[in-house]
Amino acid sequence: MARDASDNSWKVLMLEDNEDDALLIVNHLENQGCEINWDRVETEKDLRQRMANSDWDIILSDHSMPLFDGATALRVVRELDPDIPFVFVSGTLGEKAAVAAIKAGAQDFIIKNDLTRLTPAVERAIADQALQKQHRLAQEVLRKLSQAVEQAADSIFITNREGEFEYVNPAFEQLTGYGSAGTRGHTPALLKSHDQDPSTYAELWQTVLSKQVYRGTLINRKQNGELFFEEKTITPLVNQQGQITHFVSTGRDITERVLADEDRSRLNAILEATTDVVAIADAKGKVIYLNKSGHTLLSKVPVDHDDRGATSRALNAAQQLILGALAQAEKHGVWERESVLKDSAGQNIYLHQVVMAHRDQSERIAYYSTIARNISERKQFEAQLQHQATHDLLTGLANRVLLAEQLQTEMHRARQLNHLTAVIFLDMDNFKRVNDSLGHSIGDQLLQQVGVRLGRYIRPNDILARYGGDEFVIIASDLTDVDTIPGILDKVKRAFDRPIRIARQDIFVSFSAGVAVYPDDGDSAETLLRNADSAMYQSKAIGGHSFRFYAPAMNERQQRLLALESELHRALERREFVLHYQPQANLATGEISGVEALLRWNHSKRGLVAPNDFIPLLEETGLIDEVGLWVLRQACQDMLQLKAEYGHAPRVSVNLSARQFSSGCLAEKVAAVLRDTRLPAEQLELEITEQMLINDLESSRSTLGALRDLGVTVAIDDFGTGYCSLAYLKRLPLHVLKIDRTFVSGLPGDLNDLAIVEAITLLAHKLDLQVIAEGVETAAQLETLRALGCDMVQGYYLSKPVPLDKLGSAAALTV
Repeated sequence: MARDASDNSWKVLMLEDNEDDALLIVNHLENQGCEINWDRVETEKDLRQRMANSDWDIILSDHSMPLFDGATALRVVRELDPDIPFVFVSGTLGEKAAVAAIKAGAQDFIIKNDLTRLTPAVERAIADQALQKQHRLAQEVLRKLSQAVEQAADSIFITNREGEFEYVNPAFEQLTGYGSAGTRGHTPALLKSHDQDPSTYAELWQTVLSKQVYRGTLINRKQNGELFFEEKTITPLVNQQGQITHFVSTGRDITERVLADEDRSRLNAILEATTDVVAIADAKGKVIYLNKSGHTLLSKVPVDHDDRGATSRALNAAQQLILGALAQAEKHGVWERESVLKDSAGQNIYLHQVVMAHRDQSERIAYYSTIARNISERKQFEAQLQHQATHDLLTGLANRVLLAEQLQTEMHRARQLNHLTAVIFLDMDNFKRVNDSLGHSIGDQLLQQVGVRLGRYIRPNDILARYGGDEFVIIASDLTDVDTIPGILDKVKRAFDRPIRIARQDIFVSFSAGVAVYPDDGDSAETLLRNADSAMYQSKAIGGHSFRFYAPAMNERQQRLLALESELHRALERREFVLHYQPQANLATGEISGVEALLRWNHSKRGLVAPNDFIPLLEETGLIDEVGLWVLRQACQDMLQLKAEYGHAPRVSVNLSARQFSSGCLAEKVAAVLRDTRLPAEQLELEITEQMLINDLESSRSTLGALRDLGVTVAIDDFGTGYCSLAYLKRLPLHVLKIDRTFVSGLPGDLNDLAIVEAITLLAHKLDLQVIAEGVETAAQLETLRALGCDMVQGYYLSKPVPLDKLGSAAALTV
């Protein structure tokens, strides 16, 4: 029954992150005379839970929420309930998004600042959706009934009370040759043959007109004049007044079976010529006939205690085929099954077998017959297809499909036995280098050899699969303690202590591994595999050749970073990036002579996003090139603005990413920015890390030389934490060393930090390099650095990073 929306008493589920907005909507509906029973959610998890635990008349959803967007909400709702009305009530829904929402299945959209349409929209949505549901269910039932009739193997037709055809199904058309057009205006009398006893038709009409179901066999004639025997069932349809309105007839062609009884000699010739096994047994199951193909095939089947020859072996094998099916064949008349026999060589012979029970006029079993087709070749082909569908073509190991099935099975067994099951996700370290240097053919051979060696070193009951590319998965079952897992991983590691030799080349293999354990790290195969993969990437992130267990917090962070990554692509065009500047003080003069430009993301909804949450994403996605160039240009423009306002501007220091430094065109880009902004080159300082220098020393020397020719200062950031040697400082054109905050934080009390800072300062000055200390947070640290001869300092003691409009006042600081 359609939901009556006019009573205005509704259960409403609201997807809204702002409770005040939700209350505003509820108050509006109640002021319109509506009785509202409502609840509010703002995450996908809560949405799924509420929909599972209660029935709702309608869902009202905001379009943009911090934890959950409206488009995803609509998709989830339609997944859980295709019929519940869904209306967007949003303040941010534009025309394009509104059209997309309607196409995706929303009933309407209302703007929050104008709720005048809300009540009638809700009424209409509930009423329309209820009618649509009712119509859809009715159409679905009708479609299924129609499909069943259309696809039925039996002949079906429907007539009116007078017996005139109204419908014939495809099976009827195929059986009789009469189509819908050929039967229009006719009765089933057009199928009559003179071979049928007229009394049969009298009995038929007497039965159906008395509102009983007729069952019998008719001899009918096809359109081409050919006779056929049909098992017929005719059912009268009676209306509520007890009147017959239609007749429904179903029929099955049994001509072949009848003719087989009437023309045995001709059939025998056919049976002898067929490639199928055909056998006949008496009422007790003793084989009395076996055709030529049966003798040929079944003579290969050995029978215990029978050495009388091929003929005897064949008859005994045929009798075995029949004896096991007699009871079912006697009960049902025809029984179909697949059988398996073994030949003398021990090979399986697969047979598709039909066993039929034949009765005499007294309905007693007269004999049995069986037809068996050798389907061994088909079975072999199906097995090959099944193997290909569930196994990796390159290594022969289980693929993702079979892995998921096997993991599900192991999880079920672990649950019953109260054991643990570990999913170990392995990713080969530096496999890309093998492909790039030795070619894909060698790479494929390496993967094959890795699969073989892993198979030798895992435990006998463990499962090994190739997940894809250079990734393998081990399912370790029957674990009683997670402490056994490192031992399994150590065994895998030791398996590759020896290199794999391919094409006269020794290749050393190591893995980054991630481990997820059932049931602690997931209750589904998909979740366990995803979490093990996530843990593997954590292992790879710390340099590989190690393993990590899955931590749920890591997964939550990845989900959050994934959302940030999506929004990061639009941050630049939305002008959400801003620069903050941290002053650098000259300890000799006490004045602010430099600033470091620091990138900040002022997200429209999240506010300032922590740099550690988005800077690595810029690197991973490649956006760092575009954003880094924007930072460089904006910092130069800001310094010119300061100079215009205050008459002078400090030197600005800009951090470079590894991608920017190794791009090969850094100097050209810096020159273009200086030319466009007209900032003097001596006012720009570029900061790089030690690791950037040693990745490619010759390329670094060339890039630094080009920057020196421009007049730009270059600083080594975080000095002392990397791998830079004194030789690099001597050979490369550098200007500034920035002492990392880890050495400053312990001053003045930590004598080791004191010695390191003093040594760095003396070394830098000997090489004619300026020294800047980072992370200065106390007056004692500042005075110690001054005493040690440090040139400049920066840190919270002077000032936190500030926006440009506050930099002017910060620049007036003195130390």
